[in-house]
Amino acid sequence: MDFSKTSSEELLAAGETISEDAAARLRTVLTELARRLQPFPGFLGMVSVQALELDPPFRPAEDRGCVVVTPTGEICELDLKVLPGADTERNVDHVEYFRELDLPADEYIVYATAGIKILGEELRRRGV
Repeated sequence: MDFSKTSSEELLAAGETISEDAAARLRTVLTELARRLQPFPGFLGMVSVQALELDPPFRPAEDRGCVVVTPTGEICELDLKVLPGADTERNVDHVEYFRELDLPADEYIVYATAGIKILGEELRRRGV
């Protein structure tokens, strides 16, 4: 492709369009992989919280806390609060809150790629 007669603005716009398209396609793949992973794994071995933590090899500039992929394929920040039980120290309860992240395309690509990798590993481990 010859870009010699393309303005810088046109090239920048084309790059943005390509990033958005890649993010949309990754979202489709991530959603389908998550749908196929039934039952979905519990977060840190918990039965009641279904999510897999995403640990991308390249960290986005902003600290987003605990980023997970959910059984629906959404990329969310998980806020998990542990509440002490009334009768013993071992009796604890928790409250979880998933906050969907509105990520720009470049960050979504990083997290989605990590999500696809971890879901794929789990599916292969199960022989699916």
